[in-house]
Amino acid sequence: MSKEDYAADLSDSKLSESEIDKRYFEFLNDVEAIQKEQRQIVRYLIKKHKVRSVYMEGLTEKNLSAFNSFIKTLREFEVPEGDGALDLFFKEQYRRDCLQMGAAAQLLISNELKTVVPLENAEAFEAANPIGKDGKIQFDEKAEEKREDEMIKILMKRNGLKVIVLGGGHDLKNNLERMKLGSVLYVRVSGKQYERVVKDEK
Repeated sequence: MSKEDYAADLSDSKLSESEIDKRYFEFLNDVEAIQKEQRQIVRYLIKKHKVRSVYMEGLTEKNLSAFNSFIKTLREFEVPEGDGALDLFFKEQYRRDCLQMGAAAQLLISNELKTVVPLENAEAFEAANPIGKDGKIQFDEKAEEKREDEMIKILMKRNGLKVIVLGGGHDLKNNLERMKLGSVLYVRVSGKQYERVVKDEK
Protein backbone atom coordinates (compact mmCIF):
# COMPACT_ATOMS: atom_id res chain seq x y z
CA MET A 1 0.00 0.00 0.00
CA SER A 2 1.37 3.41 -0.96
CA LYS A 3 1.45 6.28 1.50
CA GLU A 4 -1.33 7.96 -0.48
CA ASP A 5 -3.62 4.92 -0.15
CA TYR A 6 -2.73 4.60 3.53
CA ALA A 7 -3.55 8.27 4.11
CA ALA A 8 -6.87 7.81 2.26
CA ASP A 9 -7.72 4.99 4.65
CA LEU A 10 -7.17 7.46 7.53
CA SER A 11 -8.95 10.36 5.84
CA ASP A 12 -11.64 10.60 8.54
CA SER A 13 -9.24 10.44 11.48
CA LYS A 14 -8.07 14.10 11.26
CA LEU A 15 -4.45 13.15 11.98
CA SER A 16 -1.61 15.56 11.29
CA GLU A 17 0.78 14.90 8.40
CA SER A 18 3.57 14.02 10.84
CA GLU A 19 1.35 11.52 12.67
CA ILE A 20 0.36 9.91 9.36
CA ASP A 21 4.06 9.66 8.43
CA LYS A 22 4.81 7.99 11.78
CA ARG A 23 1.97 5.50 11.45
CA TYR A 24 2.90 4.73 7.85
CA PHE A 25 6.50 3.99 8.88
CA GLU A 26 5.19 1.59 11.58
CA PHE A 27 2.87 0.03 9.00
CA LEU A 28 5.82 -0.61 6.64
CA ASN A 29 7.77 -2.27 9.45
CA ASP A 30 4.81 -4.59 10.13
CA VAL A 31 4.48 -5.40 6.43
CA GLU A 32 8.21 -6.17 6.25
CA ALA A 33 7.98 -8.56 9.22
CA ILE A 34 4.95 -10.34 7.74
CA GLN A 35 6.56 -10.67 4.31
CA LYS A 36 9.73 -12.07 5.87
CA GLU A 37 7.64 -14.93 7.30
CA GLN A 38 5.87 -15.39 3.97
CA ARG A 39 9.22 -15.76 2.22
CA GLN A 40 10.30 -18.35 4.79
CA ILE A 41 7.12 -20.38 4.18
CA VAL A 42 7.51 -20.26 0.39
CA ARG A 43 11.19 -21.17 0.67
CA TYR A 44 10.18 -24.24 2.66
CA LEU A 45 7.73 -25.21 -0.11
CA ILE A 46 10.41 -24.62 -2.74
CA LYS A 47 12.81 -26.92 -0.89
CA LYS A 48 10.37 -29.67 0.17
CA HIS A 49 7.83 -29.67 -2.68
CA LYS A 50 9.80 -28.20 -5.60
CA VAL A 51 7.41 -25.25 -5.90
CA ARG A 52 8.54 -22.95 -8.69
CA SER A 53 5.48 -20.73 -9.22
CA VAL A 54 3.25 -18.74 -6.87
CA TYR A 55 -0.14 -17.18 -7.58
CA MET A 56 -0.24 -13.55 -6.47
CA GLU A 57 -3.08 -11.32 -5.32
CA GLY A 58 -3.49 -8.14 -7.35
CA LEU A 59 -1.80 -9.60 -10.43
CA THR A 60 -3.88 -9.95 -13.62
CA GLU A 61 -3.13 -10.80 -17.23
CA LYS A 62 -3.78 -7.10 -17.88
CA ASN A 63 -1.01 -5.81 -15.59
CA LEU A 64 1.38 -8.78 -15.91
CA SER A 65 3.62 -7.11 -18.49
CA ALA A 66 4.08 -4.00 -16.31
CA PHE A 67 4.72 -6.25 -13.30
CA ASN A 68 7.44 -8.23 -15.09
CA SER A 69 9.02 -5.02 -16.36
CA PHE A 70 9.24 -3.60 -12.84
CA ILE A 71 10.64 -6.91 -11.53
CA LYS A 72 13.40 -6.62 -14.15
CA THR A 73 14.14 -3.06 -13.01
CA LEU A 74 14.36 -4.06 -9.33
CA ARG A 75 16.49 -7.10 -10.15
CA GLU A 76 19.00 -4.96 -12.04
CA PHE A 77 19.05 -2.12 -9.49
CA GLU A 78 22.32 -1.90 -7.55
CA VAL A 79 21.47 -1.05 -3.95
CA PRO A 80 24.00 1.54 -2.72
CA GLU A 81 26.28 0.50 0.13
CA GLY A 82 27.03 3.95 1.50
CA ASP A 83 25.25 5.83 4.27
CA GLY A 84 25.07 9.28 2.67
CA ALA A 85 21.73 11.07 2.35
CA LEU A 86 21.25 10.04 -1.29
CA ASP A 87 22.31 6.44 -0.60
CA LEU A 88 19.84 6.17 2.27
CA PHE A 89 17.09 7.65 0.12
CA PHE A 90 17.63 5.07 -2.65
CA LYS A 91 17.86 2.23 -0.11
CA GLU A 92 14.56 3.22 1.45
CA GLN A 93 12.89 3.65 -1.92
CA TYR A 94 14.10 0.20 -3.00
CA ARG A 95 12.79 -1.26 0.28
CA ARG A 96 9.39 0.34 -0.23
CA ASP A 97 9.20 -0.81 -3.85
CA CYS A 98 9.96 -4.40 -2.77
CA LEU A 99 7.37 -4.26 0.01
CA GLN A 100 4.81 -2.88 -2.44
CA MET A 101 5.47 -5.81 -4.79
CA GLY A 102 5.15 -8.44 -2.05
CA ALA A 103 6.92 -11.55 -0.80
CA ALA A 104 6.40 -13.66 -3.93
CA ALA A 105 7.83 -10.90 -6.14
CA GLN A 106 10.84 -10.59 -3.85
CA LEU A 107 11.58 -14.29 -4.35
CA LEU A 108 11.21 -13.77 -8.09
CA ILE A 109 13.70 -10.89 -7.94
CA SER A 110 16.20 -13.14 -6.14
CA ASN A 111 15.56 -15.92 -8.72
CA GLU A 112 14.31 -18.32 -6.04
CA LEU A 113 10.98 -18.57 -7.88
CA LYS A 114 10.70 -19.19 -11.60
CA THR A 115 7.41 -17.34 -12.12
CA VAL A 116 4.69 -15.41 -10.32
CA VAL A 117 1.27 -16.18 -11.81
CA PRO A 118 -1.80 -13.88 -12.00
CA LEU A 119 -4.47 -14.85 -9.46
CA GLU A 120 -6.96 -12.17 -10.46
CA ASN A 121 -9.60 -11.70 -13.11
CA ALA A 122 -9.03 -8.08 -14.18
CA GLU A 123 -12.71 -7.08 -14.31
CA ALA A 124 -13.59 -8.68 -10.95
CA PHE A 125 -10.45 -7.20 -9.36
CA GLU A 126 -11.26 -3.69 -10.54
CA ALA A 127 -14.94 -3.99 -9.55
CA ALA A 128 -13.96 -4.95 -5.99
CA ASN A 129 -11.53 -2.04 -5.56
CA PRO A 130 -12.59 -0.53 -2.21
CA ILE A 131 -11.08 2.91 -2.94
CA GLY A 132 -13.78 5.05 -4.57
CA LYS A 133 -13.30 7.99 -6.92
CA ASP A 134 -13.63 10.29 -3.90
CA GLY A 135 -10.65 8.55 -2.26
CA LYS A 136 -12.72 6.99 0.51
CA ILE A 137 -12.76 3.30 1.41
CA GLN A 138 -16.03 1.54 0.67
CA PHE A 139 -16.08 -2.26 0.90
CA ASP A 140 -18.48 -4.14 -1.43
CA GLU A 141 -18.97 -7.65 -0.02
CA LYS A 142 -20.72 -9.04 -3.13
CA ALA A 143 -17.98 -7.72 -5.44
CA GLU A 144 -15.33 -9.21 -3.15
CA GLU A 145 -17.04 -12.62 -3.17
CA LYS A 146 -17.22 -12.49 -6.96
CA ARG A 147 -13.52 -11.60 -7.06
CA GLU A 148 -12.66 -14.61 -4.87
CA ASP A 149 -14.83 -16.89 -7.04
CA GLU A 150 -12.82 -15.80 -10.06
CA MET A 151 -9.62 -16.60 -8.18
CA ILE A 152 -10.89 -20.16 -7.66
CA LYS A 153 -11.70 -20.50 -11.37
CA ILE A 154 -8.15 -19.46 -12.29
CA LEU A 155 -6.64 -21.88 -9.78
CA MET A 156 -8.76 -24.77 -11.10
CA LYS A 157 -7.35 -24.41 -14.59
CA ARG A 158 -4.23 -26.31 -13.51
CA ASN A 159 -3.78 -29.57 -11.61
CA GLY A 160 -1.49 -30.22 -8.70
CA LEU A 161 -0.26 -28.15 -5.78
CA LYS A 162 -0.91 -24.41 -6.02
CA VAL A 163 0.62 -21.85 -3.70
CA ILE A 164 -1.08 -18.49 -3.41
CA VAL A 165 -0.19 -15.35 -1.44
CA LEU A 166 -3.26 -13.50 -0.18
CA GLY A 167 -3.98 -10.83 2.39
CA GLY A 168 -5.24 -12.09 5.74
CA GLY A 169 -8.76 -10.85 5.06
CA HIS A 170 -9.24 -13.53 2.41
CA ASP A 171 -10.48 -17.05 3.14
CA LEU A 172 -11.47 -19.11 0.10
CA LYS A 173 -13.05 -21.96 2.07
CA ASN A 174 -16.63 -20.70 1.73
CA ASN A 175 -16.08 -20.04 -1.99
CA LEU A 176 -14.94 -23.63 -2.50
CA GLU A 177 -17.99 -24.92 -0.61
CA ARG A 178 -20.42 -22.72 -2.55
CA MET A 179 -18.84 -23.81 -5.85
CA LYS A 180 -19.13 -27.47 -4.74
CA LEU A 181 -15.37 -28.05 -4.80
CA GLY A 182 -15.20 -29.86 -1.48
CA SER A 183 -12.71 -32.38 -2.88
CA VAL A 184 -10.06 -29.64 -3.05
CA LEU A 185 -7.68 -29.66 -0.07
CA TYR A 186 -7.37 -26.04 1.02
CA VAL A 187 -4.74 -25.16 3.64
CA ARG A 188 -4.65 -21.58 4.91
CA VAL A 189 -1.47 -20.50 6.71
CA SER A 190 -0.81 -17.29 8.64
CA GLY A 191 2.41 -16.43 10.43
CA LYS A 192 3.08 -15.20 13.95
CA GLN A 193 3.84 -11.68 12.76
CA TYR A 194 0.48 -11.40 11.03
CA GLU A 195 -1.31 -12.69 14.14
CA ARG A 196 0.60 -10.13 16.22
CA VAL A 197 -0.46 -7.26 13.99
CA VAL A 198 -4.10 -8.37 13.95
CA LYS A 199 -4.08 -8.68 17.75
CA ASP A 200 -2.55 -5.19 18.14
CA GLU A 201 -5.23 -3.67 15.90
CA LYS A 202 -8.08 -4.99 18.04
